[in-house]
Amino acid sequence: MDKVKYVQRIRRPNGAVDLYFRKGDHREGPLKSLDGSPELKAEVDAILARLARAQAAQTPRAGTVGGAIQRYRKSADFIRLAQSTQKEYERLLNEIAADVGDVRLAEVDIAWITDLRDLWAPRGHKATNDRVQVLKNALAPAVKDQRIKLNPFAGLERLAPRHGADEANPAWTDAEVDAFIAHAISSKQPGLARAAALARWGGFRRGTVCRLPAYARLEVENDEGRIERRLYWITEKRNVTCDKREDARLTALLASTPSASPYVAYNKRGEQWKERALNHAFDRVIEALSAKGKIRPQLTIHGLRHSRGIELAHAGSSDAEIMAQLEHKSERAARIYRSQASRRLTADSGQDRIDEKIRLRALKNGGMRTEVTL
Repeated sequence: MDKVKYVQRIRRPNGAVDLYFRKGDHREGPLKSLDGSPELKAEVDAILARLARAQAAQTPRAGTVGGAIQRYRKSADFIRLAQSTQKEYERLLNEIAADVGDVRLAEVDIAWITDLRDLWAPRGHKATNDRVQVLKNALAPAVKDQRIKLNPFAGLERLAPRHGADEANPAWTDAEVDAFIAHAISSKQPGLARAAALARWGGFRRGTVCRLPAYARLEVENDEGRIERRLYWITEKRNVTCDKREDARLTALLASTPSASPYVAYNKRGEQWKERALNHAFDRVIEALSAKGKIRPQLTIHGLRHSRGIELAHAGSSDAEIMAQLEHKSERAARIYRSQASRRLTADSGQDRIDEKIRLRALKNGGMRTEVTL
């Protein structure tokens, strides 16, 4: 069978080949169909049809969901978003407009939103919840001025992960962080090791890891007259000021690796990381180390940031301290980290009680038994 137009083939280190759809700036995948199969062309045709519908929805009728989306794109709320967020929202807005752009605002109610959420559910809980949130943002003005009579999102529950699904971005253990950094350095990728260190001990998002310039590391005099290293930067995701003392573990790692770029983290050519390239570099190392049993295969770069948040909570940091360290705007994420840390402490406390009970029973039996059935 002839090659299908707009299909890009990516060969992975393990020899597998993933297929992606690519036309202009639009890219999605991996595709579900096998290379050379009749189903592949049908899948590509379906994507092209959806893109055509999205293009037609760029000039929607007034009083429709598509019209509300068009107005949202020009609003101050959309324009003030970080560029990376705008790009992701644009992708979702195009898909939403293609799906429901012709629906009139008068038809939008709680039942309609619930049905739409359930229609999106097969794409996964995160993909569904992201689309619902973006649609909520786009329709907010129509709800406020009552073109939509009642708030259709009131009481709408987020779609939960399917039972047994893996955590999206699990926290890394210290041993896993050490293994990743050691592999990156031994494979002559010090800039990748620095990226992992910034995410883990700086708590930075992927976008900041890619863009943090070397001059964001400042040497300043503290209140006691001593010189200390600080990190000062405006983060890309939320435009929040980062102004914090550098973690000693991060300082040590950066001191032991070359400063070969205007950026703190850098690729093999000493250039700024692109977010997608950094993801791929992480995936390759994770795949190599998980094959050796040194780390879990489901780890991600964002999980390093979660490790930092849980560490802060475990150390007893307040919500305000966690927010300042991780450049959050709301307390929601801080509360999640504190809840995870509290659960871990409670679990350890329970194990301590079991260990103590075993010890006392062993003493009571003259220290002869080291294993006790409870």
